[in-house]
Amino acid sequence: MKNYKGIVFLDYDGTTVDEVDRIKSATPKTIESLCKLKENGYLTMLCSGRTKRFLEQDIDSFQGAITCNGSYTEVEGEILRDIFIPDELLFRVIDEYFPRDTIIQMDTQEVTYYLHSDAEFFKSFCRLFNLPERWFAPWRFRKTENHISKLVMNYKTPDVFEDFKREFANEFECAKHVRENFFDITLKGVTKGDAVTELIEKLGVDRKNTYAFGDADNDVEMMKAVGTGIAMGRHSDAVGEVAAMVTGTVKEEGITQALIKLGLID
Repeated sequence: MKNYKGIVFLDYDGTTVDEVDRIKSATPKTIESLCKLKENGYLTMLCSGRTKRFLEQDIDSFQGAITCNGSYTEVEGEILRDIFIPDELLFRVIDEYFPRDTIIQMDTQEVTYYLHSDAEFFKSFCRLFNLPERWFAPWRFRKTENHISKLVMNYKTPDVFEDFKREFANEFECAKHVRENFFDITLKGVTKGDAVTELIEKLGVDRKNTYAFGDADNDVEMMKAVGTGIAMGRHSDAVGEVAAMVTGTVKEEGITQALIKLGLID
């Protein structure tokens, strides 16, 4: 594997793209800045709660990605981390929480599986967000080699989220979505920060030469793991508390602003 001067980790939603300002893919300026980072010897890593499939519009602009909140790491086409939820634990979640009027999606890197009875929900989900239906498939079509990196649970009453966190406190990490009744579920100890730390150590990069851009609570551990954390113009209170600096929003080209200020590009 190559030697890198440093690593720059970038969150996706709210950092590389921005739903609020209707920026649905990385801006040309951001892509140009990523190219400059690469030319200057820095590894560029997309770091998201999404799967590879849900990042396909922009993932090729980066040299690597950490997906599913730290469950999976790939650098220059080489898989370095693939942590998945065992079927026995998955079936326990389904058995206990499917009867509670929830919808559970089972994310692999390439396709998201759903229970057959939830087919209409996922068809409407695809229409609402203009997503290809081929990204989703009923569970009966699951291939055993497709590891379940993450679960996402949609719930109607808040007690479901609280009950799940309490019941599975020793098995899972839970990250609630900001604006919706959804939460991400990964194995205990699996976070963006954990994956970032592992990659920094594996590549032998000095921590002071590592940087992370983020905006939401699930970016906090990642920002703590690097030498310099950069909060986007719109960010959560938790991110603001751990960030070393604040930059502009995606619309304001906050990524490029910060990279120039830090002297990583010119």
